Amino acid sequence: MILAADFGGTTIKLGLVQNGCVSVRSQLDACADKEMSERLEAVACEWESLLKKNGFTLQDCTGVALSLPFLTDQKRSRVLGEFGKFPGATKIDFAAWSHARLGLRAELENDLRMALLGEWTTGAAHGKSDVLMLALGTGIGCAVISGGQLLRGAHNWAATIFGHSTIDYEGVSGRCGNFGCAEDLASTATLATLAQARPEFAGSKLARVEKINYATIFALASEGDDCSQVLLEQSLKVWATVVQNAVLAYDPEMVVLGGGVLRSRDIILPAIEKHLRQHMPGLPLQIQIVAASLGDDAALIGGEWLFKQSHENQSQ
Repeated sequence: MILAADFGGTTIKLGLVQNGCVSVRSQLDACADKEMSERLEAVACEWESLLKKNGFTLQDCTGVALSLPFLTDQKRSRVLGEFGKFPGATKIDFAAWSHARLGLRAELENDLRMALLGEWTTGAAHGKSDVLMLALGTGIGCAVISGGQLLRGAHNWAATIFGHSTIDYEGVSGRCGNFGCAEDLASTATLATLAQARPEFAGSKLARVEKINYATIFALASEGDDCSQVLLEQSLKVWATVVQNAVLAYDPEMVVLGGGVLRSRDIILPAIEKHLRQHMPGLPLQIQIVAASLGDDAALIGGEWLFKQSHENQSQ
């Protein structure tokens, strides 16, 4: 049995995972402004509580799998940058922490890579050898399975920051320092700023809502709100362009889309499929575009698979 945790910006999802199944689940408030060391201790305590409540002990566990919202160095068991979340994360040797605190070996990986591994082993992409996954929401995450292997690259960030690709070369410099960045043009993190910059905003229903997010955008666009419709159209174009560019770069047989905005999959999937049919240069659409199927379990299940693969390889 593996102790798995998926650190998100709002919640930390936890689970006891065995044979590709999450048998017990829990979650904590992320409190992402607090020190990573503090949140790790909270996670360890919650794991111990889950084990006790379900008649297990740490001795029943094989290891720990951590899905983290960072660029990671899996071999050194460290993260490469904090990006404004969980301060102090770059100072931590996560494998050493796990051994000292729990007496267990640990594996860590970028959160979307873990989610892709879950979808690939037991979810929407099961049986495929070349898969691209994009998460649309607070940002735009990306991960790739190529030839049956998780794509990592020379510096261990292959595909991971694809959402920071420039798609408007005349655009302004954004939060990451890049210009015309896809994330800056279509993500929850920038949506309020994008809305307020629109000339239609002052007279729109959006100007009167407490929080501007994609659930609001989709709802008000369906009611005919001009500002919401413009923002929705822009977002769909940005997401479709990102998918197209990633397809051209990685040549997958399937694209899996996840993230919070996929609650509106009935609008998003057809829009992206239409874009690819119309704009792929000289290539017929032969790529499945599907929604992720495992929800919050994906990264937890992927973590178990990664732990097993890593430690089976080490023991050979």
